[in-house]
Amino acid sequence: MEKLEKIKKAIRKKGKIVVMFSGGVDSTLLARLAYDAVGEDAIAVTIDSPVIPRSEIKEAKQLAELIGIKHEIIEIDELESIHLIKNPPNRCYICRKLRDATIREWAKEKGFETIADGLNYSDLGDYRPGVKAATEDGIWHPFIEFQVTKEDIRKYSKLLKLPTWNKPSMTCLASRFPYGFGLTKEKLEKVEKAEEFLKTLGFREVRVRCFPYDLALVEVDNIERALKEKDTIVNHLRTLGFLFVSLDLEGFRSGKINRIILKVRRKLRSKVTKFESSPELVKVEK
Repeated sequence: MEKLEKIKKAIRKKGKIVVMFSGGVDSTLLARLAYDAVGEDAIAVTIDSPVIPRSEIKEAKQLAELIGIKHEIIEIDELESIHLIKNPPNRCYICRKLRDATIREWAKEKGFETIADGLNYSDLGDYRPGVKAATEDGIWHPFIEFQVTKEDIRKYSKLLKLPTWNKPSMTCLASRFPYGFGLTKEKLEKVEKAEEFLKTLGFREVRVRCFPYDLALVEVDNIERALKEKDTIVNHLRTLGFLFVSLDLEGFRSGKINRIILKVRRKLRSKVTKFESSPELVKVEK
């Protein structure tokens, strides 16, 4: 718990603080630490957008109330950006730029100078363009600064009796689509409904990857059970608009789409760097 005390001490030095709060494992622990450190001078801000499952917004509200921290929800629509609709490899960079700009403007109006997020030390080991964007935008990453890993966060969350300590990792719905496959609200809603249905069947860790030709690639934490329920799963996903339903025999793996990037990273690096440097990326175009 020594690292947590150091983080709380650092928060006190910064004074008023905004926590970018998704209701996930990382941001929930950070919100708790911020509230413990500065009380009413801490506020949790949640982004509500088409790429966020409705269940996550609902849970974020409940968790903020449980912690006791003030909570604000800001609605944005990333799909108003033509750059994001195209779903390029640096999708997360573009999205994070849009979110950071929105929260920074809100924080400035409310008199908050420090904005912190729950990015952790383990995030540095994967393809995470969002980390680069947030760092450029001056967002504070206390878990990275104090080298707190994902495993540490789950351990500390359990000690503090936070209900999220064993919550499955959750990323935005855009991560279900291979890069270059355009995003629409209809596609996002279809994936969200499919995943929510699988959870009602008792699966805990779920991803429904959406590929061209209305192909659903289902990842779950229990393949044997999925095979037993295959008729039920296929029939329901077909009613949602999927033409083909396949089961990924590898099972659930968070961030699996990033394998595409890791494989061709050298080839893409120059293109991505050039794309990220464009000031037009942070503009919202209709």
